[in-house]
Amino acid sequence: MSKPLQKRDKWHFLRLDARWDRTVVPIYETAARGKCVPLLKTLLTSHCQNECTYCSFRAGRKCVREMWEPDKLAEVTLHLWKERKIMGLFLSSSVFKDPDYITEKQLLVLRTLRKSGYTGYVHLRIMPGVSRFYLHEAIELSDRVGVNLEAPDKGIYDEICPDKGGFEEAVLKRLEWIVDEAKKARSEEYKPKFGYGRAGVDTQMIVGAVDDDDWQYLQMTERLYKKLNLKRVYYSGFEPLPQTPLEGHAACSPSREYRLYQSSFLLRDYGFSVDNFSSILDDQGFLSNLDPKLAFAKTNPDIFPINLNTATYHEIVKIPHIGPITAKKIIKARENVKIRSLGDMERVMGANFTRRVSPYVELKDKRLTEFLKVNKAHR
Repeated sequence: MSKPLQKRDKWHFLRLDARWDRTVVPIYETAARGKCVPLLKTLLTSHCQNECTYCSFRAGRKCVREMWEPDKLAEVTLHLWKERKIMGLFLSSSVFKDPDYITEKQLLVLRTLRKSGYTGYVHLRIMPGVSRFYLHEAIELSDRVGVNLEAPDKGIYDEICPDKGGFEEAVLKRLEWIVDEAKKARSEEYKPKFGYGRAGVDTQMIVGAVDDDDWQYLQMTERLYKKLNLKRVYYSGFEPLPQTPLEGHAACSPSREYRLYQSSFLLRDYGFSVDNFSSILDDQGFLSNLDPKLAFAKTNPDIFPINLNTATYHEIVKIPHIGPITAKKIIKARENVKIRSLGDMERVMGANFTRRVSPYVELKDKRLTEFLKVNKAHR
């Protein structure tokens, strides 16, 4: 008879194998306003009834199966929070029995925590196919809620999640419900300092598990940000695992995942549309290994140089190396000064910014502007 698993072994398996619910790398920290925030990140259970082709916990795979008792997980979370070891909880799960059963258990953890005085951050992953009945309480108890989309379209979803429910109904429809419930919660007069979906709704997609291309992910990302108003879209690069149908498939390149993240921020924060990426994708629909914003500038020279004195916010943030903070700083500064020379630019942005940005902006001295344009063309 094998030796019974100790508590630390349970913790080891359930926290490490929350890999497909990645928020950042490493999984113990998340990024918030430029700071690293420690989170307790765990699955409620590794028991699963589904046969997702990429997952270590697929029903037909031999692996360790464990489950937290809701009261115990609430106790551990509360202790770590009081000791200031963590600032929040990220709770996901495999699907044991059915989505409603798991969601009930997840809500029991959160309900116990909140009743015990826990006011920390909660990020909850809802199960695909869950009944809408549970979503109102899930939003009230959590700061951020989401459900994993897993794929950019139905074809890929059906291939990697063959028995997880329909793509449009089990996942996209649930995302719409969550967004709707979060909007209702934020409109209520009573607004406590935690919960009520204050941090928005998010989702995640697996990248590179089967034949796909970046164009598919960019199209879905635009839909999620601009039609559903999601707060964040995460990408998890595929990693092959033994004893799974995709164990012989190549891993997703980290650089591909990184370029998709850069592109998603351009869609969310910089006023880019998915059509803006058509000029920088190769014939197979993939991004190059070049910063997508810089690639856009190189393939669209007709929109440069840009006059910083008259350009709109979204025109300014299309300039390489300029982000939302710097763009707002430029707009604020031009209320009092005209940006006509390199010296003006240095006073507003600093010397380092000026050297990188100057080839893309219009200056009063036309000879200098032409020199910079020619210099840029030879780069």
